Amino acid sequence: MYFRFADFEIDIARHELRRAGTAVHIEPQVFDLLVHLIRNRDRIVGKDELFDVVWEGRIVSEATLSSRISAARRALRDNGNDQGLIRTVFKRGFRFVGDVAEVSAADAALLAAEPPAVPETPLVEAPPFQHLGPDPDPEQRADVAVAIRPAADPPALGDALSHTGRAADLVPAVAAPARRSSAQTPLLVAALLGLLVWPVAAWWLLSSAPVPAPAPASAPAVKAALAREPDAVPDRLAAAPSLVVLPFINLSGDASQDYVADGVTESLISDLVHAMPGISVVSRDTAFTYKGRSADARQIGRELEVRYLLNGSLAVEGERVRVNIALAETREGNQLWSERFDTERRSILQVQDEIVGRVSRAIGLKVVDIEARRSRLERPNSTELMDLVMRGRAVLNLPSSPATMIEARGLFEQALAVQPDSVDGLAGAASTLVFEFVNGYYETGGDERLANAEQLLDRASAIEPDNLMVLKAKAALRRAQGKFEDAIAAAQAIIAENPGEPWAYKEIGLSTMYLGKAAQALDWFAKADRIGPRDPGRWTWLDGRGHALALLGRDEEAIRSLMGALDANPRNLSSQGFLAASYALLGRSDDARAALAGYLQKRPGTRVSTFRRFSPVPLVLTSRIYQQQHERIKSGLRLAGMPE
Repeated sequence: MYFRFADFEIDIARHELRRAGTAVHIEPQVFDLLVHLIRNRDRIVGKDELFDVVWEGRIVSEATLSSRISAARRALRDNGNDQGLIRTVFKRGFRFVGDVAEVSAADAALLAAEPPAVPETPLVEAPPFQHLGPDPDPEQRADVAVAIRPAADPPALGDALSHTGRAADLVPAVAAPARRSSAQTPLLVAALLGLLVWPVAAWWLLSSAPVPAPAPASAPAVKAALAREPDAVPDRLAAAPSLVVLPFINLSGDASQDYVADGVTESLISDLVHAMPGISVVSRDTAFTYKGRSADARQIGRELEVRYLLNGSLAVEGERVRVNIALAETREGNQLWSERFDTERRSILQVQDEIVGRVSRAIGLKVVDIEARRSRLERPNSTELMDLVMRGRAVLNLPSSPATMIEARGLFEQALAVQPDSVDGLAGAASTLVFEFVNGYYETGGDERLANAEQLLDRASAIEPDNLMVLKAKAALRRAQGKFEDAIAAAQAIIAENPGEPWAYKEIGLSTMYLGKAAQALDWFAKADRIGPRDPGRWTWLDGRGHALALLGRDEEAIRSLMGALDANPRNLSSQGFLAASYALLGRSDDARAALAGYLQKRPGTRVSTFRRFSPVPLVLTSRIYQQQHERIKSGLRLAGMPE
């Protein structure tokens, strides 16, 4: 079966998309999605239907679907603005709107019935496979030898054939030694022999097996047509980041505790879907078929076509629960990351929540970082949407600084150039603008940054209001605007979708603190730290905790937390200011002056009256209780030596 539209055609049997007779590179999932849309072009195809048909039971995020739609549009030279072939129907799904003609395989064969012209020049053997080097395009596969014709145009088989395939794809050619007639043979005998031989020759021409290329081909073109090695990694494994969570093993020696390990596995699968947008996670039912089975990572990778494998064990020992987890890549079976941690055995649900929260966040960060490094190494000049988004996320996950924000925004802006309605691109770019403001990186332009961020988030929310990156940026934006209740609501929406996101707990803590509830804020900061003890953003909740403790007069504790924040991110100036105040209020004058000197080195000329100019929230927008508590910070800064 062939589908023809515009100057494209799809060959279902060969799993090939061609434009004007030339093969177009397209990933298998993108091909399957495109074919399903074309087959159902008389109606709108919903997202859930595409998840069922293309991903066959795997749990994937809408960001993954969005990236595949974008890839299909790029392959067809369409885009999110024009939507000339693939149209997005808001909140309903997608529809293929091009004019399509269907051609059956039998019809295509009939078009090939006219015998081709036999070339006068002999065929040239293709160079041996081993001399062509590695296959640059693993999507293209050929199971036949290739012959190359010297510079000669392919035979024209009529206008209809130009839409169904190139001549050589349908009709074989033959090279046979020419026989000369004897000069003494009568002309009549030669004519009669020609009439007798032609039907046989025609039949032989049409039934020969080798399929030559119709025109001279360059070495790269030949290499693209060669078969992959038999033990090569499957195309789907190479194309899209994917992960399976194997059932955790119960090491307690008590089979009655299996339900704890199973519960952790099920919750982890669910949470990882939200923690790793753009990366597909194998469904619970498929993952549990491996329970009790012995198989190495490479075998499972081949069977499920996944790139990563997460396994773990759980042991209940008295009042403690010990967890071991490991992440491996399935190409070579190498372990990429592992961690062991203990937690108190409280209620089973509390244990599951803590384990799942810590693991999902850690794995999410690790996979994003690995994928970003893989993209930079293997595709340094890639303009694929997912490559750009993944790199942007990886930079955004680093300890914050003006340089990281600029780098991340550049990547998200490139993603928006590829797909202007990319929710991840819009939310990522907005996040960098908000973070630049709340971290006080620039003395001017704050209002403009927040206004631009608001516009980007409005566009993203209109497309995907529950996107976690959108909600994260929106929570920080509302806090910066002094809309603390709205900020808390946005952060709570994140927790409802992904309880393993420590950033959301931190955000609630900060807004709660500005509402004058510093003691309550400490509980939220503590929750963030339990989930993300090694998180690259840990400095933000340690800084918030130190801030809240200083407001409450618990300066010794404040100093420990603020020092931890500076260890995690030495570029953080906020912690140095609060540290100077807490040291001074404890009478540790030398330490106070040293901390203040470090602060003033980066922000010379700051006075007590202007200290909050770089604060993420103007003092006038905070609660009356917070303003009263903040007088204590100002007293500490005066004692440290900051001029009024």
